[in-house]
Amino acid sequence: MRKASYLIIIIVVMTELLACQQVQKPELKGEGPLAVTVVRGTTTPEYHAPAETWRVSHGQALNRGDFTQRECVLCHNPETGCNQCHKYVGTPRISVPEASLYWVSLNNK
Repeated sequence: MRKASYLIIIIVVMTELLACQQVQKPELKGEGPLAVTVVRGTTTPEYHAPAETWRVSHGQALNRGDFTQRECVLCHNPETGCNQCHKYVGTPRISVPEASLYWVSLNNK
């Protein structure tokens, strides 16, 4: 009886492991549902460099009041940029009503 229980546990664990799939991380110019896109011709401001440092620290800059989410959406489409990463890491979505004035794609939803 004990061997049968162990066998069932092993089968359940293996089924769970095989059912898991790796989710692709959001990437600039990436592909798939979490791809982060930037409007062609957009230049990266000096204070966003290097991009990896900025990606990690922009939340702190927002919390300090260096800028607001409303200022972010002047350059960033929250649906094709910000919220792709926010969804991936489980942080709150960017929701600025005025963003639809700047980003036509938001009006089509």
